[in-house]
Amino acid sequence: AAWIERRLNFVLPRVPFVHGAEVLFQNIPLRIKRTDEPGVATLRCGDELLVPGHEDTVPGRVRRWFRDQARREIVHRANDKAERLGRRRGRITVRDQRTRWGSCSGVGNLSFSWRLIIAPETVLDYVVAHEIAHLAEMNHGKRFWRHVGRLCAEPDASRAWLRSRGASLHRFG
Repeated sequence: AAWIERRLNFVLPRVPFVHGAEVLFQNIPLRIKRTDEPGVATLRCGDELLVPGHEDTVPGRVRRWFRDQARREIVHRANDKAERLGRRRGRITVRDQRTRWGSCSGVGNLSFSWRLIIAPETVLDYVVAHEIAHLAEMNHGKRFWRHVGRLCAEPDASRAWLRSRGASLHRFG
């Protein structure tokens, strides 16, 4: 029982997507602020995320904003890295995956967790590089890791961050 209590002290509290909550975007704190302005898109303004509409629509709008931001950032990076590697990527999907940050199918379709947009930018870049490297090597051998190292800076630090802090990304939303 004492061991469980000590471990519970390390569990971070959930952060719902509601007015006033502080969330992270590329590891930068943003405060969610609901506005009464109808017809306006959710947008980042300095250190605030302005979310229009009724209070009960805020969680869905914030989740869609995060997903859209993740998709835009991931597609941009994936296109750049695939071109540098001299490979063609398949379709990209962005989901709320629970067990993987990214995956690459045998035909080159890529899937990513939108929660990567919460992490530091270098971590998102690493995961994209990792999956793009699978377009050349569908394994985790030495050649694969050489590709990853050419496609992103500090892959070891980003892997370590995901191992030690990646689970904390699931506390948002």
